[in-house]
Amino acid sequence: MRFLPVFLDVTQGTVGLIGSGPAALAKLRLLQAAGAKVRWYIEEFNTDEFTGDVQSGLLDICCADPSGADFSDLIAIVCTAGGARDTAIAARAREYRVPINVVDRPELSSFIFPAIIDRGDVVVAVGTGGASPVLARRLRERIEALLPARIGDFAALMGRFRTRVAHRQSGKLSLRRFWETVIDGPIGVAALAGRWHWAEAALSRASTHPERSHRQCGSVVLVGAGPGDADLLTLRALQALQAADVVLYDELVSAEILDRARRDAKRIFVGKRSGQPGVAQDVINQRLAEAARQGLNVVRLKGGDPFIFGRGGEELEYLRQAEVEVVVVPGITAALGCAAEAGLPLTFRDEASAIAFVTAHHAGNQIRTDWSKFADPAMTVVVYMGLHHAADIGNQLIAAGRDAGTPAAVLLRGTRPDALYRVGRLDGLAELAAEVGEGPGLLVVGSTVARSDAWRALVGGGMRAEVAA
Repeated sequence: MRFLPVFLDVTQGTVGLIGSGPAALAKLRLLQAAGAKVRWYIEEFNTDEFTGDVQSGLLDICCADPSGADFSDLIAIVCTAGGARDTAIAARAREYRVPINVVDRPELSSFIFPAIIDRGDVVVAVGTGGASPVLARRLRERIEALLPARIGDFAALMGRFRTRVAHRQSGKLSLRRFWETVIDGPIGVAALAGRWHWAEAALSRASTHPERSHRQCGSVVLVGAGPGDADLLTLRALQALQAADVVLYDELVSAEILDRARRDAKRIFVGKRSGQPGVAQDVINQRLAEAARQGLNVVRLKGGDPFIFGRGGEELEYLRQAEVEVVVVPGITAALGCAAEAGLPLTFRDEASAIAFVTAHHAGNQIRTDWSKFADPAMTVVVYMGLHHAADIGNQLIAAGRDAGTPAAVLLRGTRPDALYRVGRLDGLAELAAEVGEGPGLLVVGSTVARSDAWRALVGGGMRAEVAA
């Protein structure tokens, strides 16, 4: 490690900036974002962009030759002069023992600019010792994708209570353990979800009696797992899984998605498999509340989105009444994910201007849908849990006024490696459903089905109506 990572408080003095052009402007904006007062050595200053900074004293324009300038009052220098001037200026900086960065010249630099991830009070720097700035930027992009957007605000919130906790902390609970409980518990979950009022109130209570914080109630996160492909998990869903103590999951959640959970998290199956009795909803509700009351971070993992035929609303209401902190993390619902995978637009200008999401599963396994609401030819109808009722659904849509020749599709195991799509006419929907077999599937009825990849394959290949993903 040639360069020691150090965070410099540039508000404690003046930083010298030498040169002009895009590189100098980029460094100037970076220094100003950090609150630095800058002395800019530039031969000709002809921009109005920084006039206000000059008038306020935050930016000092100096037209003198920096090769002979007095650097004694500078805390750092950034040089973008180029050519032989870089060497001369770097030598003069060493005479004054002022740290210098010469852009793209690590051999002349005593410090370098890393790739920076700025989240307010949380800053992450990635460096390669000047060897590969492009690689550093790529690493920054990957790390940035993993960091919650509100992590800096969360750090600032904790900072406001740091002194109070230190003064009131007893010997029974270390400061480290207290803050671990805050970060990993419901306060952290609420803060990163943007529920600042609740998070600040809870942290205020916890800081009054730090020794009691380890006994606080946990929280539940209702997480949408998406249509099946683990790469379609949202960033917030992944973060929730990584923080989970226990995960209660459904049948439609794939093993690949479960593998994204924290390795030592307890996994509990609460779904329903075909031909087997499932776990009753009231039992699931009770398990969620009981686990949270034990101080655990609980993730309720559902296929698709929790609020689209996922009974997430019922669980939310129960947990609210039980006074358990709940956060909802939406997911890519099956209709959106599977249709996109099949190249099937659910809307199309001047052709399909409305979408209806319908469930064919009701209490008692009876269809009670008023299909006359979906007779509009400009409406795309997506039916969840309808494979076993495809014949009735097709017949009732036709009886309600939908044209028997309307394009229709069956999307089975969408976004998964074994996905299967079949397309045809509405009056043949029952046959399409029978041909795809068992598994999680959707029925789609509407003119836009004719724009799908499967339909194009059907038209281009004669009567071939099957497309495997």
